[in-house]
Amino acid sequence: MSNLIFGFGLLIFVIILYVYLFKSKGKKEFKKAVKKGNKNLIQNSIRIFSIFLIIGILQNFLSPKQVGDFLLNFSGVKGIITGLFTGAIMMGPPASGYPIAQYLFENNASVSLVSSFLLSWVMLGIIFITYELQNFGKKFTIVRNLYSIISIIIIAYLMELIL
Repeated sequence: MSNLIFGFGLLIFVIILYVYLFKSKGKKEFKKAVKKGNKNLIQNSIRIFSIFLIIGILQNFLSPKQVGDFLLNFSGVKGIITGLFTGAIMMGPPASGYPIAQYLFENNASVSLVSSFLLSWVMLGIIFITYELQNFGKKFTIVRNLYSIISIIIIAYLMELIL
């Protein structure tokens, strides 16, 4: 319920900002801003739709058992790297990666493999790189993905040591 109240509060705040922009900048600037916003919304909607379409196709054709069987062939450093890249390619919301993680654990996969898979499933996304490049720039995309990869490897090792 608090999320709903927060959402409505945010909506009201945005409406107030639009009214302020309309009154302070005039109709001409307001219309220009709305046209530019609509153009960006349409361009990004097409990209995001195609990205989710690719993710949906991947997740429908590759069952958790198939992905799990593939990942179970690797352990140690190879397991971490394979889990990292498999998760980055498949990517999705955390909840949809849990069945694969459960299957891996049931078949005695290492904690580091499952950790690297789940972390890259959420943090990396090879499919999203073009979207990131367009909206955030080349430097940001490269730095963010490099830090994510390094973080995933470190966290996977730590998880293996702790658990």
